[in-house]
Amino acid sequence: MSWRKNCVVNFVNKKQKVRFRPDSPVARELDISTDAIGTVICRYRILREGELAPERLDVRFGERRFAWGVPEKEFEVILN
Repeated sequence: MSWRKNCVVNFVNKKQKVRFRPDSPVARELDISTDAIGTVICRYRILREGELAPERLDVRFGERRFAWGVPEKEFEVILN
């Protein structure tokens, strides 16, 4: 898709616009379209048994739609 050329998997900051990667199983599980644009609420890592887990994002997709604790690798940053 042509709009995908403006997206990259990248370091994500709060308030950045993102969308799920086209092949994201999490998007299917949450029933959120891979075309939906969301805003990053926060980015964090969880410490487990002394090791850091992959970066996670909380993302808002509209008024009442959220993706909580989704691995950062599931998203593409939208470059403006």
